[in-house]
Amino acid sequence: MPRDPWLLSWCYLVLIVFALAMAGCGGLHAPPGTQPSSLGNIVDAVAQAAMQKQGMPGMAVALAKNGTMLYLHGYGVSDLTTRQATAPGAIFEIGSVTKQFTAALIMKLQEQGKLHVEDSIAAYLPEYNFPPTITLRMMLTHTSGLADFTNFPQLGDWVRNGVSEATVLTAVSQSPLQFQPGTQYSYSNSNFFALGTIIEKLAGQSYAANLDQTIFQPLGMTNTYYALPPAGSSATGYTNNGAGLVPAIVWDRSAAFAAGALSTNVYDLVAWDDALINGKVVSPASYKAMTTSNGFIIPGGGSYGFGLVLGTFNNRPIIWHNGQIGGFTAETAVILDSGFAVVVLTNDQNANPDAIILSIMNAVCNSAQFAGNC
Repeated sequence: MPRDPWLLSWCYLVLIVFALAMAGCGGLHAPPGTQPSSLGNIVDAVAQAAMQKQGMPGMAVALAKNGTMLYLHGYGVSDLTTRQATAPGAIFEIGSVTKQFTAALIMKLQEQGKLHVEDSIAAYLPEYNFPPTITLRMMLTHTSGLADFTNFPQLGDWVRNGVSEATVLTAVSQSPLQFQPGTQYSYSNSNFFALGTIIEKLAGQSYAANLDQTIFQPLGMTNTYYALPPAGSSATGYTNNGAGLVPAIVWDRSAAFAAGALSTNVYDLVAWDDALINGKVVSPASYKAMTTSNGFIIPGGGSYGFGLVLGTFNNRPIIWHNGQIGGFTAETAVILDSGFAVVVLTNDQNANPDAIILSIMNAVCNSAQFAGNC
């Protein structure tokens, strides 16, 4: 489901960016007299190089600052059969970018006094006999040790035919822990799946309804869906079967659930990023908790908060997260001290949005002409 189980570091990704032959740590450098004349030109150059390099069918890219759109564009096609051009506002599945929404709902419940992140999982899901030493904080930060259900052999059946929360949680609870809770970091979708069930129990409504009531409606996120979005406004997801691109299997929403079921577009993700960092989603105390390191260096560098990856770009703090689910990849990244945000959505399961976002940030933020946007 997510791209982020391996969560490559941004420093390492510079090597990938150089391979695009368009951007590097020093930014985009054109020959004298041919500097790009607009922000759009510089983004288009990076995006088109990435499209060619990665062989993606389509992609939508947005750059914004404090919620104000600086540039957005659609590239390629959203459907290979109809050759429909990718509209800037096309809707894509976002996989594990969903996790920051789940984390926000948990923090809202804490603000309401219905839970505390130091509580044991056993207090809310006693029927599964999870080890009581696992806390909600450990689940939010992937330090619980719970086995990742997306690695289970029955996943394929769950994806195609749907699955109950009880079935998944029973399978997770009966699987050996990867390590003693709280002693290591290991990305596991099971953490956020279980958090979704806890949200439903305490909110007294479905995860989808709680999202809509608590986040989507208040923020005006009218293009964001838990259920599959309207076909006419959404991209078709693809994967490479070895011979070429073919339509990917569409995950049943129940299999992705609170770990990765959401679909949205760049407009709504820009609005979300701005709302989250500016205190419009959770309280300042909750936001601080969400952006506090779990105390472990994740593979490749950086650390993990609550549904957010914490890192730096040019020695400045950023939050980011990527996602991968059948036919799609996605990523959003925000420089916290300026509110500069980049969103990349693709309809290619094998695409690498990490490299694309880093290319764009290098090209824009390290350019004398455009660095002021950052």
